[in-house]
Amino acid sequence: MSLFDAGRPRALAALCFLAGGLALSGCIGRPLYAGGLTTDIVAPNGQLVSLRGRIAVSEAGTRTVQIIRNALLFRLNQGKRVSEPLYAVSLTGSGSEIGIAVEPGGQAATSLYHMTATFVLTRVSDGTVLATGTRTETVPFDRTGQLYQSQRAVIDAREQAAEAVAAQLELEIARALTKAGV
Repeated sequence: MSLFDAGRPRALAALCFLAGGLALSGCIGRPLYAGGLTTDIVAPNGQLVSLRGRIAVSEAGTRTVQIIRNALLFRLNQGKRVSEPLYAVSLTGSGSEIGIAVEPGGQAATSLYHMTATFVLTRVSDGTVLATGTRTETVPFDRTGQLYQSQRAVIDAREQAAEAVAAQLELEIARALTKAGV
């Protein structure tokens, strides 16, 4: 019996079709949680679109808060300049490096960058506080004996943590605005 016997090509084709179907069964044409909070509110056709350019974020006092602020402003307003804000976000934050693995010479080899951001969302018209909270993110990074690489690793970890915190804040702000009936 050879592979090209009369019954084999059909069985082989059916087996290949079945295997392909199983492989593609995990593929979907829309986000996994479509219809949930993030797609309804934050998506391009969601409710926050009408608020783009209408949500102000407080000025930053430190570089860490400035990085969070920039990421949050972009997420909320998509680059649109804030004019006549309806809502304001007061933002504070801090970041620190924690060495978790030390080389025999005493130099940190692996570290964590821990960032914390606290926010207060208020309605500008009447000063009503709609939401408050604190969000944190921790990002691991490695250090080497090369000074530039180690400094760049800290900067990259800080920016990555700020992006993650801004994403968490965006969801919390969207949730609060939905709860307020926006």
